[in-house]
Amino acid sequence: MYNSLTRKPAKLPLAGPALRQARTAANAIYGIPGTNKGVYGSCAVRIFGFNAAATGLNEKTAKANNIPCDSVYTMGMDKVGIMPDSSPIHFKLVYEVPTGRVLGAQAIGRGNVDKRIDVIATLIAMGGTLEDLKELELCYSPIFGTARDVVNLAALVALNVLHGVFKQVHVSQVRELVESGAYIIDVRTPEEYDYGHLKGAVNIPLYEIRQRTAEIPKDRPVYLHCRTSQRSYNAIMALKGMGFDNLVNISGSFLGISYYEYFTDKATGRDRIVTEYNFM
Repeated sequence: MYNSLTRKPAKLPLAGPALRQARTAANAIYGIPGTNKGVYGSCAVRIFGFNAAATGLNEKTAKANNIPCDSVYTMGMDKVGIMPDSSPIHFKLVYEVPTGRVLGAQAIGRGNVDKRIDVIATLIAMGGTLEDLKELELCYSPIFGTARDVVNLAALVALNVLHGVFKQVHVSQVRELVESGAYIIDVRTPEEYDYGHLKGAVNIPLYEIRQRTAEIPKDRPVYLHCRTSQRSYNAIMALKGMGFDNLVNISGSFLGISYYEYFTDKATGRDRIVTEYNFM
């Protein structure tokens, strides 16, 4: 098969692409015009109570094919939070730099992650960008989704990063920051902080951030996080308005860090960088 994103031959043992190729071959036999634009690997799986899905390129594959890219990691609700069966979707969006062309996405959660990945797959097929994804008008009702779907949210975050509204580091880089003694601010509440936090992180709750700016250095990078990166983004915007230009948001924040670190910590027995994990 031909991968339409890498523009190289690819192996993809999926029934959908195989059926499309069969139709293309049958059309050719009967002289019926048609095209086959290749594949980009949309797939889904259920593991116990979780649904996972992916499409397009992940960061590793994009970089291996010399495609300049970046990604954002967001955690939005699959439906309005007041619904009794609402749950978060962990969503990672990969895009080309500097064009903003959407390259791929991965998602996992208890809700309809396949629906979100199908949206991204359609966008990839149309050569869509972050701007296109931001503006997509998707079905909304509290029982089906949120007014700003997780895919729209990911596009907005990605556009902020792409246009330099704020800087970010990924969860995969946090261990190095902790071990090197980087200045990290946890803007969650003291109760959340006490339940589990990054070792060495300073707790300055969001509601105190404007009153405690004297504690924040300006001569070195300052990394901020909360539970899912929403409050830390708000803190960064507030501090930028007060003249700080050395701020970096930790993508995925403490929830993402806990998920990212847990398995390797347990499998290898290495020292953990958190006092306690938090998966809630």
